Amino acid sequence: MTIRTAGHPSIAQRPGWLPVEEFPFVSRHLEIDGHRLHYVDEGSGPLLLLVHVGTWSFVWRDLIVALRDDFRCVTLDFPGGGLSVPADAYETSIEEAADVLRAFVRRLGLDDATLVAHDLGGPVALLAFAGMPERVRGLVVAESFCWPLGVENAKVARMLRLVGSRAVRALDATTNVVARMTSTSFGVGRHVSRPGRRAFRGPFRDRAVRGRMLAMLGAAGRSDETLARVEAVVRGPLADRPVLLTFGAKSPAVKEGFPERWRERLPQAGLLVVDGGHHFPMCDDPSLVARAISGWYREEVAARP
Repeated sequence: MTIRTAGHPSIAQRPGWLPVEEFPFVSRHLEIDGHRLHYVDEGSGPLLLLVHVGTWSFVWRDLIVALRDDFRCVTLDFPGGGLSVPADAYETSIEEAADVLRAFVRRLGLDDATLVAHDLGGPVALLAFAGMPERVRGLVVAESFCWPLGVENAKVARMLRLVGSRAVRALDATTNVVARMTSTSFGVGRHVSRPGRRAFRGPFRDRAVRGRMLAMLGAAGRSDETLARVEAVVRGPLADRPVLLTFGAKSPAVKEGFPERWRERLPQAGLLVVDGGHHFPMCDDPSLVARAISGWYREEVAARP
């Protein structure tokens, strides 16, 4: 899928719809394979690489603010999302996003990383690090998966294919309904002000950005072969890493047994369930999640020789 860049906010300066009060970070930029990538690099200390694919780095805002005094927090907007502009030829797939992340990690020389991965960011991050597991110290999983959905969660796979269907994309092109719903308390908006919700929706003024997000979700519902490779990474080179699972108590992923499926593969994994949380637990209770990550890192990651 080719994403147009016309109308996309300039990355040369902060766009007018993004007040510094709502996104209090220095915006950094680099070019990789023709993509103009926006990223955030805040704080100092052990490295947390925060990976989310579908919306943009705003979803990590409150968690970064809570953790940057003790950790170096790095995250990026994938091509065609947030403040990043894609090259003309950019396919919407887990593999393509993993290629971008792998190049980003190598360009910045990111080593000894603890991956903090949400939703599609999980399989993307795991696939990206398949050939460089020595760079990974630990893994925080937030509402994500690492197995072929069509095999173990057929209902979820069907839902993703529906969301990415031509009909839903056409509806969203005229209504922006997905971004509007995601900015509510059922998404990222539980502790976000009205100006903050507007800022989150800023990139989705561009129909191409909206279309790419939904196409990515739809592709994930048809990616069992790729997800089998992701599962092999979890069972293989990363099987011995410390893991912290984070889910919202009201999330459909909990009802679908995602935490149990992770523990079948990684029995050492710890589990944090955010009371009242939905699909974005790090937004539902950022202080709780930040404390959990800090304590887990100190006891499970830093304590390792």
